[in-house]
Amino acid sequence: MNNDDGPATAEIQTDETFRVADWTVDAPGNRLLRGGEEVRLEPRVMRVLVYLARHPGRVVSRDELEREVWSGMVVGYDAITNALIKLRRALGDDSRAPRLIETISKHGYRLIAEVGPAPVAAVGSGAGGPAATAPPAPARPRTARRPRLRPWMALAGLVLVIALGTLAILHRTGGPAVPAETPARAPSIAVLPFDNLAADPARDYFANGLTEDLITDLSKVPALLVVARNSVFAYKDSDAPAERIGRELGVRFLLLGSVRREDRQLRLNVRLVDSQDARTVWAERYDRELTDIFRLQDELRSRIVAALKIELTPSTGLRPETSHAASVEAYDELLRGLDHYGRRSFEDNELAKAHFQRAIELDPGYARAYAALALAWSRDAVDGWTPAADEAMARAEDLARQALRRDPSVPQIYFIQAQIALYRGRHADAIRQTERAIELVPGYADAYALQAWILHFAGRPARGLEAMARAIRLNPRVPSIYRLVRGALYYERGDNARAIADLEQAVSMNPTFQMIRLWLAAAYAEAGRLDDAGWQAAEAMALNPDFTLAYIRRLYPIRDPEYLERFLGDLRRAGLK
Repeated sequence: MNNDDGPATAEIQTDETFRVADWTVDAPGNRLLRGGEEVRLEPRVMRVLVYLARHPGRVVSRDELEREVWSGMVVGYDAITNALIKLRRALGDDSRAPRLIETISKHGYRLIAEVGPAPVAAVGSGAGGPAATAPPAPARPRTARRPRLRPWMALAGLVLVIALGTLAILHRTGGPAVPAETPARAPSIAVLPFDNLAADPARDYFANGLTEDLITDLSKVPALLVVARNSVFAYKDSDAPAERIGRELGVRFLLLGSVRREDRQLRLNVRLVDSQDARTVWAERYDRELTDIFRLQDELRSRIVAALKIELTPSTGLRPETSHAASVEAYDELLRGLDHYGRRSFEDNELAKAHFQRAIELDPGYARAYAALALAWSRDAVDGWTPAADEAMARAEDLARQALRRDPSVPQIYFIQAQIALYRGRHADAIRQTERAIELVPGYADAYALQAWILHFAGRPARGLEAMARAIRLNPRVPSIYRLVRGALYYERGDNARAIADLEQAVSMNPTFQMIRLWLAAAYAEAGRLDDAGWQAAEAMALNPDFTLAYIRRLYPIRDPEYLERFLGDLRRAGLK
């Protein structure tokens, strides 16, 4: 067939074998073949390729891929991203200079390679149909190439395995939400990402930052249930109706808005909507000078709380007393830094540090900037971007102390200190730090999730599951990392069926995260599914060939020796050494 928007292709049956560029795709066998080379794909990754091949030259949205490939599953924002990363790696494609799969910003993905029937002799019998001629010499099977990790990265993910790296109630996930119960008589709200109406699309960081600040400040009101940033940002640029969003997030009210910043002028339009009938409860337009941004935020919070008819007492005010108000210039640098920080790469983390440092230089009393810089330094250690993890954590600890001296009401400070305490095996201290963060922000979803992870390592799985339930109520589009934590807690309690259910979904959502595969291998082994356990162990070793069980004994902060030996024993049965 001819596609006006893409390469000319012939009618093919993509559930059998077909060709993409110079690769033969054996869909039933989950293989890519080229010459004497064979690349194995995970079934879900193959389904992404098959779907793209059915629509060559057409932009396929993330929502469409999620609906068609992950039908009926709860997935995270990173599921599609990771599937595309694995697919490009297998095909030898480069997202920055694509030859096969093109990313269309804010729209989706497009297969730009030629698609056609498979060569007759490309696949032997049993791989989609009989071969017309003798099959080629057997190829040496391999999995898609993965980055090789280093031994010193074995602890990466333990401290911030939640991939929480957040600066309050931050960062990104996606997938269909899990409906959650709303507490009786407790107003519930989701602040959807503000649209950037500025002429310069690079000002997205400012609109996103205002959204995140509003989420954080509303989350400080105990009488109000506020959905976390992770879940609401999955609806950025979405045209889904209010009724559907409210139902998926389990909330009654939605706040929608737009912001236009031009030079020193700021225009903000906001609308509070009842998701049950799409009725506008309250709306307002603000035209202010940029220097009024902090007063505008205070006024906006007050108006929302008043519209929701929430009565505030002195102990449930919107904002704890702060010792310092930032300059507009420093605040702008903070938002620029947060934008880079949320992209989760070494290069962006370095840029984030530079913006946070600049904010401190502009305003040496700005506690949030110190806390943000501390999180960026801790991410170097957590994500394995430096072999000097101890030094990075020491730098983060020093910055957290400086932030604490300037303003002890900044909740991120205690989140960082909890990370550091867990990193050093101080479980009780780590739990206390998360409790302090939650006291300041009762709706701090990621603090509950981090607390659950700490409780897992502390040998208190029942309490850990309670903390995870709170985290998921606040962040209902459950990310893969939350599923890892809950799956590990179920495994610790001996509830293998639930552990496997969570961990299988986590692997599907984030196939390149080694720790998920380790706990899934252990759960499979304990359930007697040794073939499945062996597969997960092999995949874990492919992600980090230098990994050994000695790293778990030496670096994983598991306090209960019985649980540690059980975990190690199950991993040995899975084939790890």
